[in-house]
Amino acid sequence: MRRARARLVALACACALASACAPEACSDREERRLERAVELLIGEPGPTADAAERALIDSGSAAIQYLETGLYDATPRARRRIVKALVGIGDPTAVPILLHLERRDPDPDVRAAAAAGRAALTSTVETAASP
Repeated sequence: MRRARARLVALACACALASACAPEACSDREERRLERAVELLIGEPGPTADAAERALIDSGSAAIQYLETGLYDATPRARRRIVKALVGIGDPTAVPILLHLERRDPDPDVRAAAAAGRAALTSTVETAASP
């Protein structure tokens, strides 16, 4: 868990530097909120995990890096929930994560969910881009 947190901190710092986001968007409070939401999402299923999933989807693209980091310690069930949240966000930057899961996840159900999610997300992006 410490290793995942260290990676999360490094990733968050890199993201903050790369995106040059406003201080309020990159606050420690926001980072902790997103980290906690991912922890709840990959924890026990139920209303708390459902609420965390909605909160992450509502956070939009900012949640993608936290969801990706959550994959490291997640069970197959939790990885499927992460896939669902990534697709729910609807940002095409999640496609490489879904593609990686589709190709390399050890669990066939996660691979199938990632493939379906990637196809849905790609289709949505293509539809939005067509005139």
